[in-house]
Amino acid sequence: MITSIATISVFVHDQQRAKQFYTEQLGMELRADAEMVPGAPMRWITVAPPGCPTEITLFPMGEQWQHYQQAMGKPQAFTLHCDDIDATYRELSDKGVQFLGEPQRQAWGSFAILVDSEGNQIVLGQQA
Repeated sequence: MITSIATISVFVHDQQRAKQFYTEQLGMELRADAEMVPGAPMRWITVAPPGCPTEITLFPMGEQWQHYQQAMGKPQAFTLHCDDIDATYRELSDKGVQFLGEPQRQAWGSFAILVDSEGNQIVLGQQA
């Protein structure tokens, strides 16, 4: 039986720049930062919100992943939840995080779109 989601991947051009963005600007924990294989320039880097079991892998774009190239810099297929969208929006904006607009209210909750260091668009949401 499947019991959880271990990781999701976000493709990045610069792993170190992305690691800095996700940890310093978004406030996530660094869970792993190791060589993929000894001597390889690619690293296995994962981050997550404190206490969250699911990790985000900051995966380097490579030739074997070119079919994902067209998704970079566009909306990503996951949402980051927060408990106070207005406060989180202000806090992240003060840290230099770019948003595509102010938080929007919907019947199901509120959301704003943030842009990571690699141009990926990620939904920040608060349930109603």
